[in-house]
Amino acid sequence: MPELPEVETVKRALEKTISYKKIIDFYHGEKNLRFPFSREHSKKVIGNIILRPYRLGKYCILPLSSKKKFLIHLGMSGKISILNKKPKIGKHDHILISLEGGIYILYNDQRRFGFIDLIETNIFENKFIKKLGPEPLLKEFNGEYLYKIIKVRERSIKSILLDQSKVAGLGNIYVNEVLFETGISPKKKGKNISKKKCFDLVMNIKKILKKAIKLGGTTIKDHMQPDGKLGYFKQNLKVYGKTNEKCFNCMDIIKEIKQLGRTSYYCKSCQK
Repeated sequence: MPELPEVETVKRALEKTISYKKIIDFYHGEKNLRFPFSREHSKKVIGNIILRPYRLGKYCILPLSSKKKFLIHLGMSGKISILNKKPKIGKHDHILISLEGGIYILYNDQRRFGFIDLIETNIFENKFIKKLGPEPLLKEFNGEYLYKIIKVRERSIKSILLDQSKVAGLGNIYVNEVLFETGISPKKKGKNISKKKCFDLVMNIKKILKKAIKLGGTTIKDHMQPDGKLGYFKQNLKVYGKTNEKCFNCMDIIKEIKQLGRTSYYCKSCQK
């Protein structure tokens, strides 16, 4: 699933290319995505100007001149491409936004777990957005905040960091990498983590996310940048997907376990 760095990469590409462009046509395929998109919405957006896109957690928002907003979530396999030639619609192409100047925004989603919605109210009143915790790259997300939310919790630190109501945008790839970098087992309970380790966690979260954004995210299966390039943070992964490989630090063997239906990768020697 695309996480914060992948969505931020998409947002930056859209911001650079489509800001202040007029929508001249809107195509929606016959198959629904995770949620249906009203045909009436298709008519409402034509003629609107797309203002500057922005990101909230794993959501990309395209504000329109009418004060409506596209809310985009890429789900498990969603991809956005920016094209300068109208494409032939393929089997898994679900949305095509045609803009002035011969620019096309194509949304492709093989598994159809993502969605695009048109929000006509305050974005922060939206049922998905209003539940989000703080952005991990902002100053509000700091060691004091993290320690406060985990110090009384029986849940594992991994499940806390994946909880979008506690911190917005983190997913399985980067939580695995952050816990390895900080030397914390994914199984460790939140209440057993010291305040110092919370500050270390926050520092590593910010460091790893910034580096991943700089490298265009992580391409494992589906993620591609909107210009078709891969996400090159994959070459920097130290633990994610490294089952039975030697640890980057100590040469012990990387193990995997299942937690809440997701795979955790860790070194039992380095992570306590």
